[in-house]
Amino acid sequence: MGILCIPRKLIPFNRASQTFFTQQVAVCVECAKAQATEVVQIEDSKRVRILQFIKANPGTHLRKIKRELNLAMGVIQYHLYRLERERSIVSARYGLYKRYYADQGPRIEERDIVNILFQETERDLILYLLESPRASQKELSQFARISPSSTNWHMKRLSQAGFVEARREGGFVFYTVKGDPGMILSLLRSYHPRIWDKWAERLADLMT
Repeated sequence: MGILCIPRKLIPFNRASQTFFTQQVAVCVECAKAQATEVVQIEDSKRVRILQFIKANPGTHLRKIKRELNLAMGVIQYHLYRLERERSIVSARYGLYKRYYADQGPRIEERDIVNILFQETERDLILYLLESPRASQKELSQFARISPSSTNWHMKRLSQAGFVEARREGGFVFYTVKGDPGMILSLLRSYHPRIWDKWAERLADLMT
């Protein structure tokens, strides 16, 4: 309920009116403090919601947070900035998106792998290479159902990022995955359980 603050000049000046005015000012100040506290609490609750969402959805990005939590873009950006400054979250950019993780999320050496696993085409190419080491660009193109030029573009990105190794033999280029297959598949199972379910039978041996 709002409190009416009465201008002093409208009150006849005497000791009683001065006391009344002082009381009204005090009430107005307390009201303003309460409103400010309420605003802070509301903003803090939004930050908590965003942090909880990131913990439940590691690797999420700005637009997904907006879509799922139905908060204004500017509000989310502000709280993400605060959370990063407080070191409650960390971010990593790969491709078009900056992705967010709770600070106790994947280790630094795992985040690049997790970021790759969020890229559908490159994830599928990596998984195919785990199943079929030394696959050629033609085989990868046929598997992913993308053009040779698109395959070449994706494989260059993966090679430059240190995820695959390309070797030319004769007139062909063959690719193999660099890194620990067990770690890659463990992260796939943790962050993309549905995708893992589709590949589990084909790649389960690499987990041992």
